[in-house]
Amino acid sequence: MDKITTVLLQLSLITPFVMLLIAALVTYGLLRGNPRWLIVTSVALTSLVAVTCLCFFGSRLTQQAYSLRLLNWLPLAGEGDPQLQIDVLFDPVSLAFYGLISLASLFFLLLRPKSGNEFVSDRRYSWPLYLFGFSAAIGVVLSANFLELFFFWMILSINLNLLHEVNFQSSSAAEPVHRHWWGWSAFSDAMLLLTVFLIHSSFSSLDFLKTLQPAAIQAVHIQNRVALPGIGVTLFLAAVPRLGLFPASALVISNPRPWPALSLAALNLLAMPAGLFLLIRCAPLLLTIDATRTLVSQLAMVSAFLTGFSACCLMRREAWDRCLNWLAATLTGIIVATLGFNGLESITDLLPVIVVQTCVLSLLLSLVCWQREQAIPAASLPALRVCLLLLLTAVIINLGGLLNPLITARATSPGLRNEVLLWLILPLVGVYLFGLTRFYFALSRQTVINSSSPFPRFLLWITTGLVCLLTAVTLFPLPFVPQFWQSPLISSGPGPFDRDWLFCSFYFLAVLVALILAWMTAPRNRAARTQRAASSLLHLGETHYHALDLLSRAVIQPAQLLVKSVTFLDSWLTGVLSRSTLEKLPRFWGQLLSHMQNGQTAFPTLVLIFTLSILIFVLMVLQI
Repeated sequence: MDKITTVLLQLSLITPFVMLLIAALVTYGLLRGNPRWLIVTSVALTSLVAVTCLCFFGSRLTQQAYSLRLLNWLPLAGEGDPQLQIDVLFDPVSLAFYGLISLASLFFLLLRPKSGNEFVSDRRYSWPLYLFGFSAAIGVVLSANFLELFFFWMILSINLNLLHEVNFQSSSAAEPVHRHWWGWSAFSDAMLLLTVFLIHSSFSSLDFLKTLQPAAIQAVHIQNRVALPGIGVTLFLAAVPRLGLFPASALVISNPRPWPALSLAALNLLAMPAGLFLLIRCAPLLLTIDATRTLVSQLAMVSAFLTGFSACCLMRREAWDRCLNWLAATLTGIIVATLGFNGLESITDLLPVIVVQTCVLSLLLSLVCWQREQAIPAASLPALRVCLLLLLTAVIINLGGLLNPLITARATSPGLRNEVLLWLILPLVGVYLFGLTRFYFALSRQTVINSSSPFPRFLLWITTGLVCLLTAVTLFPLPFVPQFWQSPLISSGPGPFDRDWLFCSFYFLAVLVALILAWMTAPRNRAARTQRAASSLLHLGETHYHALDLLSRAVIQPAQLLVKSVTFLDSWLTGVLSRSTLEKLPRFWGQLLSHMQNGQTAFPTLVLIFTLSILIFVLMVLQI
């Protein structure tokens, strides 16, 4: 038994990096093979190891966490100095994210359409770069200390930057590439590096098993009351770019072209799980102080609202690649806010939601790629509609896992502000479901395309069945299921409706309203739209719209004229005063120097006046 444990711990981190080395040799032409299928094989082997670890360690993680040191790299002088040790740590959180990243990447790579130019020029490097990012994300979730986590975090950041650079290469000057990802990655890395320094200076250790203990956290809080709030804020800021929350959500609209498939998958299936893992792993540091919990909940709610609103605006332009990214960011904001309200008690409830929703997102991203290339054949549309309907049903059922932590937070979080924030989560859940339902109608009602590309219908059925089975696992305690799924929705205890019937009623009302609105605003087929005459109600709405438009112009245009007049007067006065001041300034300096020669002005006064005059001069020049 000990040998099996050791082998699984070693294979979990070694397998993706060994396959990465083989993929690099194939890409550079030193070995023969297809890079795409080699990457799929690598992710499949890692997924097999992850599922084996889930089944083997599931019943053993309630007593202890398993850890194994693979490498002691870059040891520094002295015993107290931090050392970069490559360890593997297995607990419910790391195992859940290990299986999540592996299965989500496998589902996406199996269903992703083939592209004709992916092996031409420098595009062929995107495959090993994605595998490199996949290996770094696995290293992040299996880390045993903060220094190792920062090491793999940096590798993931560099890999994401290179992957976007390779995919967005363009010889056309009309399509400039706005490299916003460099800035957000650097900001995230800097915040995490600052967090590592703060943790080491406060705890004198970087090991998870030492720094995340309640006794150690309480001792640090007694010794320095500002240490934990600072660590919590920097941790949250480090995770925001990875989660895609506002303002980092603006990254996906920084380029006019659609995002390439592998870059989009790296943002949603590698970066977002890494950001969620960072917050959930460091939850004892984040949620110990009430002020930090409140700050995290409020910022997550505001970011989720802004991101969800942006996703709804993108639905009108059919930009579903960016829209799904913002819907995923909205879900991460909901999860982070729920985590902030409940604390450590909600982690076991949130893990099934994160796993199922991310797996569904991986399938939807692959279907977006098929839709963008217009390569879905007409014979596959019925199967596609059924699979999408099953996935949407799984999403709706799985989101019920948020009810227990939200009801618990409503019962244990006093105050009007917390009550309002908890009720605001319900429209956010509605926005998320509205977006996914709109995507279902947009994809199932699209124009029939007679494409000759082979659509992986059989793989779509298999992956949809696996996601539905995973959703059933979160509902019922089934045999041969790992025991770290400790909170199924249907259990022997009181149900959510018995605990808080009012909140549950409004939750189901929000879900129902979102589905109805998505059905009412769903796009229709073009043929039906041309044959059907416009209704009188539509003409009445257009008349009202034009009337309101004329009224708004009659009110806004005079106000705009007034604003322009005031701006012109202000600029004219500023220019006149600046010129007169610049003309009088040399004469003033001449008088001041003559007074200094006569001894009428002291030297410190002269230095002060000289400094202030330089500042005024610079400001005037900038104003002009």
